Amino acid sequence: MKAIPTSPWQFRRTRPIRQAVYRMARLSLRRRMLEVGAGEGSVAAEMAERTGRRALALDLEAPAVVPAGVHFLRGDAARLPLADRCLDAVAFHFALLWMSDPGEVLREARRVLAPGGTVLFLSEPDLAARCDEPDTGLGRLLAEAVSRGGGDPSVTGRLENLCRSAGLRPALRWTSDEAVAVDDPDETAWEVRFLLSTAMLDEAAAASLTRVEAEAAASGFRRVRLPILYGTAAR
Repeated sequence: MKAIPTSPWQFRRTRPIRQAVYRMARLSLRRRMLEVGAGEGSVAAEMAERTGRRALALDLEAPAVVPAGVHFLRGDAARLPLADRCLDAVAFHFALLWMSDPGEVLREARRVLAPGGTVLFLSEPDLAARCDEPDTGLGRLLAEAVSRGGGDPSVTGRLENLCRSAGLRPALRWTSDEAVAVDDPDETAWEVRFLLSTAMLDEAAAASLTRVEAEAAASGFRRVRLPILYGTAAR
């Protein structure tokens, strides 16, 4: 399944988490890096900029514009078009919940990792545990869209066991359970547009939900609680 590009606000808000994982994984020492389920390749570009070395990015479709420092590969995350033990870092960011068989994806990640290599979980949300205040229904619609698309919105709750079954040694953490204020209506508007693109909403329903979200953000009481898993898993 194609990973949906991470929204700009998700990328911005998860930056501190990614920086922590880069340190945990000792990214500066990694020379052969891959982002899986890359969407537009934002994480691969960030890794390339951080290390000064080219990074690979993989998805079912290449973006219209490939970021500087990134070499894009078209392919399936469960059947990587790469040789055994050819990489020393494989990264996921808001990606595994979209995969129809995340266990197989992790086994493929291990296959292409050289000894001493590591998987980076830069931000993997537990969308099934998302809580919206007020409850506009947006979180439930997003989880249903993932399920309808063949993914699993609750996969992060099983990720540690999936890593161990794939032969990886996980070191995983969760963000705090604190709700995050949403004061920019563009944050949730991006998610509404995604639901419209997947036919989860028609034009009228999307316009109504966009209006409700904008009013909630303007009120100062819009909150989203979304547990996010992050960390590494060594080969």
